[in-house]
Amino acid sequence: MTESNPENSSEGLPEESEESYALEPALESGVDAEAIKDGGDRRCQRCGAPMPEDESIMICPSCGYDIVTNQIIDPTISETAEPPSQPDPSVDEDQESELLSIPGSTTPWLIAAAVLAGVVVMAMLAGWSSFFPRIDGRFFDGEGKPVLDAPGIGIRFAAVFRYLVASGVLLGTSAIALWITSRIEGLKMGDLGVWAARCAAIIAAASLARLISIDAQWLQSTTHLLVGGLVVAIGSMLVLRRRDRVIGVLLSTWALVILLVVPVARLISWSIPV
Repeated sequence: MTESNPENSSEGLPEESEESYALEPALESGVDAEAIKDGGDRRCQRCGAPMPEDESIMICPSCGYDIVTNQIIDPTISETAEPPSQPDPSVDEDQESELLSIPGSTTPWLIAAAVLAGVVVMAMLAGWSSFFPRIDGRFFDGEGKPVLDAPGIGIRFAAVFRYLVASGVLLGTSAIALWITSRIEGLKMGDLGVWAARCAAIIAAASLARLISIDAQWLQSTTHLLVGGLVVAIGSMLVLRRRDRVIGVLLSTWALVILLVVPVARLISWSIPV
């Protein structure tokens, strides 16, 4: 009886090729196979990386191995992925992205400015006493003599023109002050049109202070200046949503620019006959 040779026991069987094992994923070095099988979470059979909790996702986000097709969808995914860019610590992102004048719509502010300015203009045309100089209840005529019981029509229209010119001067100086402040503080100026609309509403609201009538002329002028300045300061803080040094720089610059421009504005005003 012939003993079977163990070494020849595999004769007659088809020779196993190396390609028959090509579908079996090879674990990368350092991957614990038992941890992949026994772990509670899903892990990639190729690289051992955690798989997404959604069981419908069959592709490893780390190496691109597809569990269903047993193929590598994108073997270079982990090699070509660029690391997230790190912010430059030398650049202050708040200073770079912050706007001095926050964006918004101009229409509501223009409507508010037109309504408030219209109230002032109508009061001037109606001869409201606080808009015109007077002595002992008498208003000045065209020659500067206090002989009128009420301001003349020409004087009223001249006052309206002066008011519009002065408002335009204040609006222009505010734009210059905003630009200077943005350069001093290192901020972006923002939309100048939006700021102009908001500032027009602030100026019109401040001009309502001139409706206050006081018998003493000097006290009336002082009251108008203080109340109007307070309205401008509070309005600027509300519009810019700031209460820091930027507001102080803006208001100080605005006042300085006005002091430089007032001589020109007065020259235009004096050229108008009263």
